[in-house]
Amino acid sequence: MGNLFLREKERWGLWTFWGVVGALLTTYVAMLTKAPLYITLSAMAVVVFIAIWMLYTKRFGFLRALKVSAYILCFSALPALCLLIVPASKNQRPELITQSVIFALLALIGCVICALIAKRPRQYY
Repeated sequence: MGNLFLREKERWGLWTFWGVVGALLTTYVAMLTKAPLYITLSAMAVVVFIAIWMLYTKRFGFLRALKVSAYILCFSALPALCLLIVPASKNQRPELITQSVIFALLALIGCVICALIAKRPRQYY
């Protein structure tokens, strides 16, 4: 039956650690290459890894998994967005804003998919 009536407390220290690991990976990829596709994939890689781990443990509901994956993704993507947007000239700003909006939409879709993967199966009694 698992923890039917017991609500687990979030371990925000652990999720922050994984967010920092994702930020380091994304920063490394952003410094190595300026391609937005690789930066997006490196930011999502940590979220997918955590979603697979959540699927394995089977203790996460959809909303909890969505909250955790969005938290980790925000930490993972923040340094790369700062590295790309801040040093951009005024001519490049509209293109970077468009890329940032597309990234945000892809990140939201990715977080929802990861939360669907990570949610625990229904328990039939």
